[in-house]
Amino acid sequence: MKTKLRHLFTSAGLIALLSIALLGSSTAAFADQNASPREPEGSWLYTVTAPGFGSFQGIETYSAGGGYSEADQLSFNPSLVATAGHGAWKNTGGGKFLLTYLNITFDGYTGVPTGTSRVRQAATIDKTGNSYNGSGDFNYFDTGGNLVFGGTFTITATRILVEAPGK
Repeated sequence: MKTKLRHLFTSAGLIALLSIALLGSSTAAFADQNASPREPEGSWLYTVTAPGFGSFQGIETYSAGGGYSEADQLSFNPSLVATAGHGAWKNTGGGKFLLTYLNITFDGYTGVPTGTSRVRQAATIDKTGNSYNGSGDFNYFDTGGNLVFGGTFTITATRILVEAPGK
């Protein structure tokens, strides 16, 4: 009886471990196979042009399920220092998507919180799936939620692709 129970528990444990391993690898495989090149999932190098701010670059990552994070050169300006942006995106079909993200802003000299910023964007991915163009608006709010200033921007981006070393 002890041997049968031990064998049963060993088999059950092996099956559980195998199931977890297969589930993990099949989830990754399905995610790769189902990703559409006309969706923004993945990482991008972007350039924004905003009246009054000129042009600057940033990097961003669109996660499966609608998550988003970014960091840009403008965030390191002492008068506009902000955390990395976090937000959400939504596919609207035909290579088009919407994005909204927030940053927490603070004084670059003292570290004192100054408020938040909100960016909203609409963009279209080209037919290759490796670049997009879009436009949007941004608003900066003080710690009380009052609008301090805002504006519009245009954006172009190129997908970051995997490269082998030495190329």
